[in-house]
Amino acid sequence: MYEKLREAARVMVRTMWARIPTLSIRSTNRISLDRLLTKQFKKLSPGLVLDVGAKGSPYGGAIPHTQLLTLDINSKNNPDICCDIHELDWEDDYFDTVVAVEVLEHLQDPQRAVNQMRRVLRNGGVTILSTRFLYRYHPDPKDFYRFTRDSLQYLFRDFSQVDIHHHGNRVQALWELMNPGGRSRVLLNVLNPLVAKCESETTDFPLGFVVWAKK
Repeated sequence: MYEKLREAARVMVRTMWARIPTLSIRSTNRISLDRLLTKQFKKLSPGLVLDVGAKGSPYGGAIPHTQLLTLDINSKNNPDICCDIHELDWEDDYFDTVVAVEVLEHLQDPQRAVNQMRRVLRNGGVTILSTRFLYRYHPDPKDFYRFTRDSLQYLFRDFSQVDIHHHGNRVQALWELMNPGGRSRVLLNVLNPLVAKCESETTDFPLGFVVWAKK
């Protein structure tokens, strides 16, 4: 009986917590990242798109496409293609665009995954990928790596054209340390949009990068 009461209390607290309006405000990192991703998506022409690790493709409405397929290793996310990106079970030279948002740091063999994305792209096709540099540990289910601009240039060296854009800076990195989650978010999230406006053309403290790579 006591355990049932404790569990009911936990459920009630979680429900009340989820209803606090400020908790729905996106993080500074996500606001900054989405602004940059939107710019890259606008460069695309509609075509066949593969969205890797998308969990339902939250960016599907922003990505120009005639058809969009999702890929995920977890069948519970109901992907169109259920497989490991390291062993992508799809034909060569098929997609016009491959999108992988916040996936690369969770992959045990990033080079192998990038090679698979390139393989399924048509000649002239584009991969748009984002990943972390200064960011907390976030396993999903594992969190293996952080990437610099140099490492991304190397991973995408077989593409014909590679543009790498950073987002975030020292101010945003410090804010992410101050407001990583937990109960402090109730108050601090209010400032996230303001901090996200503090962008820099160059920085040694990026939160992460977005890669635009043409096959």
